[in-house]
Amino acid sequence: MGVAVKSAHDRAIEIRVRFEPGLGASLYASLQDGEVSPVTVARTLGKGRALLRYHGYMLMAHGAPDWKTGDTFSVFVKEMGPPLVLAPVGSGNRKDGKPVATVETAVVPGIIDNPGNGIRP
Repeated sequence: MGVAVKSAHDRAIEIRVRFEPGLGASLYASLQDGEVSPVTVARTLGKGRALLRYHGYMLMAHGAPDWKTGDTFSVFVKEMGPPLVLAPVGSGNRKDGKPVATVETAVVPGIIDNPGNGIRP
């Protein structure tokens, strides 16, 4: 089954996932440097905040661009960290001197993506 992929919008972004012991350890353990996976905006919460679905985890994002619920885009693991740094596919290493917006995120405690959690686009 294919994933409908949108761009991450015009702004160059990096999604930095803060490591919190006990919350994101299994997420970090499941990733490889350079791995490509989709991120889906599960819910927008206003004022630059959004819930993102990534690798079966829900991430709370602060400083998010104007994403819409249901937006999906591919990211690659740019740095294993901590913090884990994800960047949209096609953004490369951004060595062109253009500013990169940072979206700070953290794993939401107790919310793992599953059909019964009520978090759906």
